[in-house]
Amino acid sequence: MLAPLTDSQSPSPTVSRRLTRVLIATDNPDLSRQLTTELRRLDLDVQLCLFDGQRLSAIPTARPDAILCHLTEYADQAERVGKVLRAQYGCADLPLIGALNQAANAPSGVFDSLIFAPIHPSQIANRVFSMVRLGAMEAEIQRRLLTLRESFDVNESLSDIDSNRRFRILFVGKASPAFMVVINALQNKGVDVVAAFTSFSAFDYLHGDSFDAVVMNALEQSEPSLTISETMRRNAKLYHVPTLFLAKADFRDRDAAFAKGARDIIDIDSAPEEISGRILELANYHRIHEQLKTDILSLAGQYGRDGSGTVFSSEFLDAHLPRLVDAAAQTHRPLTLIGLQVNCSCNASIEPSFHEGAIVQTGVLIQNLVRMQDVVARVGDNIFMLAFNDTDAQTGHIILDRIAQLSGETSFDSGPGQTAKLKITLDTTVQQARAGETARHLSERTLLALLKSG
Repeated sequence: MLAPLTDSQSPSPTVSRRLTRVLIATDNPDLSRQLTTELRRLDLDVQLCLFDGQRLSAIPTARPDAILCHLTEYADQAERVGKVLRAQYGCADLPLIGALNQAANAPSGVFDSLIFAPIHPSQIANRVFSMVRLGAMEAEIQRRLLTLRESFDVNESLSDIDSNRRFRILFVGKASPAFMVVINALQNKGVDVVAAFTSFSAFDYLHGDSFDAVVMNALEQSEPSLTISETMRRNAKLYHVPTLFLAKADFRDRDAAFAKGARDIIDIDSAPEEISGRILELANYHRIHEQLKTDILSLAGQYGRDGSGTVFSSEFLDAHLPRLVDAAAQTHRPLTLIGLQVNCSCNASIEPSFHEGAIVQTGVLIQNLVRMQDVVARVGDNIFMLAFNDTDAQTGHIILDRIAQLSGETSFDSGPGQTAKLKITLDTTVQQARAGETARHLSERTLLALLKSG
């Protein structure tokens, strides 16, 4: 078991967790207020601005994390509204999502993502979180490239997405005539389609190969589609693979499907072009996400790594943290450091190499628990520093609880012939960057707090 956190490490009751903020541009206040209520229940901070066909009003001064153009009467002006709002906040890469009534004549080139009616609040929340995640990964990749170039004299290059690689879609369920129409429409677009007629064969495919999306037949019944989607959301490897349901317009389990991780529910009576377009949009998002993961991993080579090659070094953190501090100040987003001191204990005497192995494996465990854009660095023999951009102290404590729980359940080998297992405990601290604080002061303050906690 891990040592309990001290009072000084407990979250302050006056610190509120920062929620992802979405600005909704609407021409239908009553409809959007209802949507706002649902989105706030899904952990989004929602703001509204109004469009009367000519002008936008009530535009909030605080920069959002994403913009949703949810227009009904003036849907043909969604593109112009999006451009105006992006210019308002002076941020060309601010995620812009269009919520439109139909796919026909949908604007192209302006919106980063499109959602079509009928629109479920969970669908909007998923899309907002997804687009914000992509933006955070892209920004961190650029910061790491800069750190490697300026501080380590390393000019890394990233590979482009292979536009010639065909999308791979897994279809699950009974091969009904309507289902086959969709499959044929995708195959006509050059998509590789794999069919699985049962949930067992579906998971055999999913665990053995990679897919850009999973489309499930829910025309006659909701199962096994609900179970498959829920199971995929519980699997780290499959979590980000989008699941889509093909159903009738009167599909009764719409709420349940989104609650279990569906990313879209498509009316089978829609035009085949619309159906295939909605499938391929989510498939494309997944491919971009996977490419960004590859890019981040490609930057985790020998440069800026600690002696074990598993996490970043103290030198990398010293060089990179100022960029995180500057980014947080420019975007008015929180930045939090977590300090961890790993203490090993065993009932038997152990060789130093097994003690070192336990610390290295703990670093790997931590690295696998956090987001790919987070920085995990080993700054001492048994001390790690974790940097979380766009994360406040309360969220930092939630992350720390997850790390502590899994670490406390893990034991390590103590050497040949030893039956006693090597256990670890953690001394910890969570420190949020203060306004105007330098990276060096933040790092030193976190280290001092950590040493006091031991």
